[in-house]
Amino acid sequence: MSDIAKVDKKTYDYLMEEPPKRWARSCSPRRRYDMLTTNIIESMNSVLLEARELPILRMMDFIQVKLQRWFYERRSEVEGTFYDASCWVDEKLKKKIDLAFTLNVFPVDSWRSRVEEEGTSVLVDLNKRTCDCFQFQFEELPCIHAIAAIEKRNIKKSNFCSHWYLKESWLKIYERQIHPVGYTGSWIVPESVKSQIVKPPDFKVPPGRRQKKRHIPATESSKITFKCGRCRRIGHNRTTCIYSPAVHLFSRKHRE
Repeated sequence: MSDIAKVDKKTYDYLMEEPPKRWARSCSPRRRYDMLTTNIIESMNSVLLEARELPILRMMDFIQVKLQRWFYERRSEVEGTFYDASCWVDEKLKKKIDLAFTLNVFPVDSWRSRVEEEGTSVLVDLNKRTCDCFQFQFEELPCIHAIAAIEKRNIKKSNFCSHWYLKESWLKIYERQIHPVGYTGSWIVPESVKSQIVKPPDFKVPPGRRQKKRHIPATESSKITFKCGRCRRIGHNRTTCIYSPAVHLFSRKHRE
C-alpha cells in the first residue's frame, strides 16, 4: 500500500475507504477462500443457455439430467482417484516441489525447522501448521518452505492439508444421487395439491427483443478475441493484417 501511495495518492485513498479486513486476507477476521467468485446463479445460467427456450417442464428435465450426469461422473472420478487429497491439490503441491528442493532446511526439533530462501530465513512449525510467510496458514496447504521441511522428514504432504482438501471431503460432496422423477402416471399426488390452482405470475413483458446474454460490467475484461481470416493469427482482422502476402486495399501495410 505504501508503494501504491507513492505512485497515485488518489488510488490509495480510494482503496482505504474500506477497511483492509474486507479486502485483504491477511487482515480478515474469518477464513477466506483463495479467490472470490461471482454468484453460483451466473454459472448455472451459462449452463442453461440451451434450455432457456424450452417449456418449463422440459427445462426442469434438462436440469435433472444434467445434475444426475455431473454427480455420477464426479463421484466416479473421486472413487477412482488414488491420491489422499484431491487432484487439484496434488497438482498444486507438485508445482511447489521443484522450488522446495532449492531451499536449505535446518531442523530445530522433530516438528520445527528453519528454512533459508535467497538470504531470508523463516521458521516452519509442522505441528501447528504455521510458517513465517503466512501462506501455510492462509491456504491451509503446505507452502514451499513447509514442503521442504516435510521432504526432509519423508512425511506425506497430505497429512498437513486441511480436511476440506482431502479425498473424503471431496467424495462427501457427491455421495448423494440425483434420482429421475419417473413416469408422471405413477406419481402419487395428494388431494391438497391437486386442488390448488396455480396462476401465472403477474409479469409485464417489456417491449423490445429479449436479452439473452448478460451485460459485462466495466470491472470485467471482455473475452472477445479477433482472429485474422488471412494469417489465422489472433489480435487483428483481415483489414489490419500486415502478415499476409496478399495486401488488402484498406490494410495498414497498403496505406504505408
